[in-house]
Amino acid sequence: MPRPNLIRSDRHPYHITARCNNKEFFPLPLNQMWEIFMSHLYFIHQEFGVGIHSFVLMGNHFHLLCHTPQGNIDQAMMSFMKRTSDEVNRRTHSINHLWGTRYKWSVIEARPYYYQVYKYIYQNPVRAKIVDKVEKYPYSSLVQKTPFPLHSFLPFAFGGTRGETAWLNDQFENEQQTAIRSGLKKGLFEVNRKSFENLLRITVPAGTYVH
Repeated sequence: MPRPNLIRSDRHPYHITARCNNKEFFPLPLNQMWEIFMSHLYFIHQEFGVGIHSFVLMGNHFHLLCHTPQGNIDQAMMSFMKRTSDEVNRRTHSINHLWGTRYKWSVIEARPYYYQVYKYIYQNPVRAKIVDKVEKYPYSSLVQKTPFPLHSFLPFAFGGTRGETAWLNDQFENEQQTAIRSGLKKGLFEVNRKSFENLLRITVPAGTYVH
């Protein structure tokens, strides 16, 4: 499948993901990889104005939700991918490629889609059966303190951290997971009408939670 022409948006967030070369595990322990990623996410936040919403680091890939008020996702990600690769190679005394391919991206225009992609990212370790609750996975911006402020387009109806965590642990149905996974393969996130209605149905919980 040909790579879609890049959409440079200064309004809508992106889902970004990239995987290690040959789908191998990262060559350093995840706690060290986390430090590297935090350092270079901070750099693109400072240098390119990237607003970071969520980040989850898995054994051989990452998921990032961010927005670029300067419409410069290509510059920011080019820097991020090169800098992380260079630092890992320096620490491991390697000259191999860290990343298997260029990063993959999808623009999230509709707010209901954003909610579900946000949840989908944090549920990644649960789907992989590493943990049974999103808050138990350590390599996640939901759990770890980050050196940059986290942005969010979530509604205030959650009433705080406990409410958001309860919502994040509300599992998708198989059909919903399939729809989101399919949507994220497109340059502009979209799903069919039936799936759209299903995603609207689970946008936010009806009640208001308190701390």
